[in-house]
Amino acid sequence: MYVVIDNEDDQEALYREKFGQDIIQFDKRDYVAMTDLGDLDDDRRVGVFARNFIQDKAAEMGYKYHLQLDDDMQGFTYRVIRGGRLVCVQCNEIDKLFEAMVEYMETAPFTGLSFGLAMYYVGGLQNVNWRKQMLPKSMGTYLMRASDKCYFHMRMNDDITTTAIENMRGRLFYTYLPVRVDTVQTQSQSGGMTDIYQENGTYRKSFYTVMALPSCTKISQMGLHDFRVAHEISWNHCAPKILSERWRKTDGETV
Repeated sequence: MYVVIDNEDDQEALYREKFGQDIIQFDKRDYVAMTDLGDLDDDRRVGVFARNFIQDKAAEMGYKYHLQLDDDMQGFTYRVIRGGRLVCVQCNEIDKLFEAMVEYMETAPFTGLSFGLAMYYVGGLQNVNWRKQMLPKSMGTYLMRASDKCYFHMRMNDDITTTAIENMRGRLFYTYLPVRVDTVQTQSQSGGMTDIYQENGTYRKSFYTVMALPSCTKISQMGLHDFRVAHEISWNHCAPKILSERWRKTDGETV
């Protein structure tokens, strides 16, 4: 395991004291020119540069796969049906989980796989997401193959925006719902991207996605009581559908 830091982190000494030789450092400025941030701001306190560096470094070091996690991830659980209900089962052997997911990606043409977030399961077994088992919406966690680089863009909302664009182009980024990742409440931690979001507001954050995908995205609201601005993607108009082989036309067949 390695810990990746940039050369603008004021806690570099603490990281080196704790992780020693397991530190990999990169220069954010090397990735500024190659990253479309969607604006003219020069604030580099965002995670998109690290997302792109890690892909280059994983390939350089000879890895076939690498996993990217946002900093609010706390653990993994399985979602299973028991007693007619959708329940959580703690994942205690994470190595076996990722070995299984890598084996799955070896047989399927995914560029990246994500894992479910709590909001995807509201309503339990009646939730339409659970019935699908797989969603084109992809964010927060990324199990990616090093040979299939996909550079992320946009200052904020870079994960969902980039993977939606790539799905539109036919590259597969999907969320696997039988596995859920546990997170803290969004924007509840200090530092990092939270500071950027709070300084600029979720209105600006959401509009990066609308700006990049105007044909299938709009501004909406999120929440039950304390509403906040959010983007809303129409996946029916964004991601191509994957059809069963039984619909393949035979030789000589006409429409």
